[in-house]
Amino acid sequence: MIKKNRFIDKMEEFKNSNIGISTRKLSIMNIDIFILYIQHITDKERLSNDIIKPILQDGKHEILSIDKIANSVIYIDDISIDDDENKMIDHLLSGTSIIFIPNEEKYIVANTLKIEKRGIEPPVIDTTLRGSKDSFTENFDDNMSLIRYRIKDKSLRIDHFIIGKRTNTNVALIYMEDIINKKCVTEVTKKLEAIDIDGIFESGYIQKFVLKDTFNLFPQAGIVERSDTACANILEGKLIIIVEGSNLALVMPKTFIEFLDVGDDHYDNIYLGMFSKSLRIVALVVSLTLSSLYVAVVSFHPDILPPQYILAIASSRVTVPFNAFVEATLMEFVAEILREASIRLPKQIGPAIGIVGAIVIGQAAVAAGLVSPLMVIMVALSIMCSFVAPDYTIMNPIRILKFFMILITGIFGLFGFVMGFTLIAINLCSIKTLGVPYVAPMSPFNFKDLKNYILSDITVSKKRPKYLNTRDKIRQK
Repeated sequence: MIKKNRFIDKMEEFKNSNIGISTRKLSIMNIDIFILYIQHITDKERLSNDIIKPILQDGKHEILSIDKIANSVIYIDDISIDDDENKMIDHLLSGTSIIFIPNEEKYIVANTLKIEKRGIEPPVIDTTLRGSKDSFTENFDDNMSLIRYRIKDKSLRIDHFIIGKRTNTNVALIYMEDIINKKCVTEVTKKLEAIDIDGIFESGYIQKFVLKDTFNLFPQAGIVERSDTACANILEGKLIIIVEGSNLALVMPKTFIEFLDVGDDHYDNIYLGMFSKSLRIVALVVSLTLSSLYVAVVSFHPDILPPQYILAIASSRVTVPFNAFVEATLMEFVAEILREASIRLPKQIGPAIGIVGAIVIGQAAVAAGLVSPLMVIMVALSIMCSFVAPDYTIMNPIRILKFFMILITGIFGLFGFVMGFTLIAINLCSIKTLGVPYVAPMSPFNFKDLKNYILSDITVSKKRPKYLNTRDKIRQK
């Protein structure tokens, strides 16, 4: 008798524990049918119309059982049968409703989950002129539908994981089975299964566990906001990780130069794509080195400039009380404060404060003789160049290394500048992401892959990158 009432006992336990589980009791033809659910995450309209209403209607004409209810009464499309009373709480916390009859040994698990979500909107981070305007949202199912909508291939694989002991967050590992390097899938799968943490709230958590890049300055996984970009990476032979509650997916492995690639390069004219990509590469180098070059030239090697420029720089710095190193450091620091403030301020006033603050502070500093006009121009150009990269995560280490370059140049001059640049290059060459060299295809050098990257034209790039070591190496014939 106790065994037959185990679901009732569990229901009473839920009531006494105060965890917010609601109960609906239906009495039909001397049979009690209990429905358990959590109000805050349950679609009450579906619960009423697709479960309660059909049970009450059919119960007037025949005796109902769990099998009868599941197979020919309720309208819910996503249901399952379970008999473990200890799993009831997990089902309820996942947003499902439980239907049971006390004298039966099993219960129905019906998906009535309702999530408050925003609709699919244009991308905010990865903006484009010709690419698609649909972007990932925080809703897991919506993101899956965007992938399925674009790739209708039987080889598409979506491996599901539940990570987080308390959050039970859905994580999807997406790849093409006949293209991807199996070693990458095996390695990432093992790391995902090994994650043991209370909760996962953003894809950045997954990146830290999978890549173990906590103390590495450069990002080894790209972020993807647009579905067409994600699908293009999947067909390239890469992994995409989508995390429930995050509107940014992860793509891996990703090399350094791929962070400067954008969808418009592949959609536009080949020459415009080459020109735009060259601009981004130059902008990245300028953002990293411009202020440190100013320090090297002004403080150590003014003789490398023509005489008229030396005199112009000297006259502009007559009233400046600091040497070039202190001047550059202070101005870059102020510029980073303005950048951070414009990001954190409300959307309506953030850009205005950033622009006005830069103009007012720069003009006031020049008028007060604290910095030279040339230094203000250098810092402004450096900041502008830092916004050129389509994936902003690659510019975060550049923002930090910029101060390293200023420091080492301020100590050793042009020799320090070369030494700092060399150390950064050595660090880049020493990184591997899931077995893929971070600076491929430049090191190890592969002319065809580098040519395909620069040209960014699908009619020319007939093979997938060699450094990905994909199973299917032919993109087109």
